[in-house]
Amino acid sequence: MTDESSDAGTPDGSEPGAVSQSARQAGGPSIVPPGGLAADGSEPHVLLLLRDDRNRRLLSELLAPETTVTATTDAAWLDEDVDLCIVDRQLLARHRDALVTRRATAEPLFFPIVLIDRDDTPTPPETWAVVDEVVSVPASRVALRARLRNLLVRRRQSRRLADREAELEMVLAELRVRDRAITEAPIGISIAGPTDVDNPLVYVNDAFCGLTGYDRSEIVGRNCRFLQGRGTDEQAVRELRRAIDAAEPVSVDLVNYTRDGERFWNEVDVAPVRDDDGEVTHFIGFQTDVTERKLHEQRVSVLNRVLRHNLRNELNIIDGYIEALATDEARDRDDAVERIEASVGRLVQLGEEVRHVDRIFSDLSSNDTVQSVSSLLEEIRSGITAQCPDVTVHVDGPDDPVYVSTGALSIGCVDYLAMLLGGDPGDGRRVSVVATHDTAAELVRIELADDGTGLTEAEWAVVETGYETPLEHTDRLGLWVLRWVTTMAGGELVRPEGPDGGLQVQCPVRDPPADGGGDPETGRGDATTT
Repeated sequence: MTDESSDAGTPDGSEPGAVSQSARQAGGPSIVPPGGLAADGSEPHVLLLLRDDRNRRLLSELLAPETTVTATTDAAWLDEDVDLCIVDRQLLARHRDALVTRRATAEPLFFPIVLIDRDDTPTPPETWAVVDEVVSVPASRVALRARLRNLLVRRRQSRRLADREAELEMVLAELRVRDRAITEAPIGISIAGPTDVDNPLVYVNDAFCGLTGYDRSEIVGRNCRFLQGRGTDEQAVRELRRAIDAAEPVSVDLVNYTRDGERFWNEVDVAPVRDDDGEVTHFIGFQTDVTERKLHEQRVSVLNRVLRHNLRNELNIIDGYIEALATDEARDRDDAVERIEASVGRLVQLGEEVRHVDRIFSDLSSNDTVQSVSSLLEEIRSGITAQCPDVTVHVDGPDDPVYVSTGALSIGCVDYLAMLLGGDPGDGRRVSVVATHDTAAELVRIELADDGTGLTEAEWAVVETGYETPLEHTDRLGLWVLRWVTTMAGGELVRPEGPDGGLQVQCPVRDPPADGGGDPETGRGDATTT
C-alpha cells in the first residue's frame, strides 16, 4: 500500500476480521510525537473498512502509535464512536448507504471518510458525494500521515464548534426565557443606559406601554421624565435623580401622566446593572400603578383624623353639659339637653358621611367607566336636585359629543356642591355646573361653583397637595371625595383664577366606548333646573 522506500514499516500480525489495537502499553504514559495525528493529546478512533490484509496491516502500523484502530469489514462498526473511516472501493460500494447515513447522523460534526484506491483507477464523480479524500496507493507515509492528520484536526475543530454552538444555544434558550418573562411581566419594566446623555430608555416591556399608553417607538430614546407633569412632586424627582447619579437603588412614588393625560400614581423602583468589572452599564426600572393604594392610604388617614377630631370635640361638649346637669350648674336645662342632642346628631351625621364615603370606593376601580359629558352633567343635575330640591341648578355643556373616564365622578361633584350649600340649601340658592371642551389640550373642564363664598384658599392648599398637617387640614369630606374620584378617573382638580372660589375638574378626553357610552344628546347645552 505504501511507498516503503520512503518510510518502511512491518506488519503487526493483525488477523483478518475485526481487530482493535492501541500503541499504549498497559500502565505506560501516552506519548504523542510532535506533529503526530493526535496533536491535542487525545486519541482518535479510526475505522478501517478494508478487505486487503496487507493494506490493513500497514495502515494499522502507521496509525496505531497515536490512535485506536479498528480493522473490519463489518459496517456495524460505523455506529460506534469513530472519528475517521478509511474504506476501499469494494466496501464503499457495499456499505455506501451506511456511510451516507453515518455522515448525516454525525452532523453538525464533521465525519471524514477516506477512500484507498489504486492510482491507475479513475474516481467516479459520484464518489465525492461520500468521501472527503482519495488516497492512491502506493503512497508516501509522510504524505498520508499529513492528510489524515488534517482530517482529524477538522474533526476536532468541528467537535469544539459543535460544543460551543450547544453552549450558545443553551445560553440563548435561557435568554429567550428571560426575555419572555420580562416582556410578559405584569408590571412595567424599563432599561436605560447611563453612558449616554440623560439616561435614555433603550427598552420597555408591554406592561410599560399599557401603563403609560405610549407605543414603544414613542418611548425608546427618551428620558422617563416625559411622564411627569404639574402634579409630580419635585422632592421625589430629586431623590430619584440623586440615587441614579450615585448609582444606588431607589424607590419613589411619583405622580405620572399617560399619553391621554390621565394622572396616576407610579411606584418607581430603579437599580443599577453592573458588568463583571463592577461598572454600571444600565439602569433597570420597575413601574407599578399604585393609584388605588395611595388613595386608600389617604382616605384612611383623612377619615381617621376627621373621626378622631370631631368625635373628641363632640364628646367634650356632651361631657361638659352632662357635668353641668349633674351639678345643677346649668341655668337652662332644656338648652343643655338640646346641645347634647345636637352633638349626638352631628356624630350620627358624621358616621353616615363616613359610611357614604366607604360605599363609594368599596367597589370602585379606577378608569373603569367611559361616559359622555352630557350624560355626566345630567347625573350631576339629578343628584343635586334630589338632595336639594329648592336649589337652582344651572348646567351648561359642549355641543359636540365628547367622552371622559368617570367612575364615581358625578357622585363626587354632587357631594362637593352639597358641601358648598352646607346647612342652607333653601329656596334662592344657586349652583352651576359648566363643562367646556378644550380641543387643543384634549381636556374637558367642568367648573363647579355656588352663589356663596365657595372654597377657601386654605382648604384648596390642603386638597391641592393631598397632604394634611395638624395645622393645615379640612374637615369637609365632600371636597376630599371629589378629589379622590377625580384622581381615580385620571383627572385633576384645578383652582381657576377669580374671586368666586369655584373649582374645576379637568378630565382627559377619551374615545367613545363600543356601546356608545350613553345618550350624547341628554343634557346637552344650557339648561337650568329649579
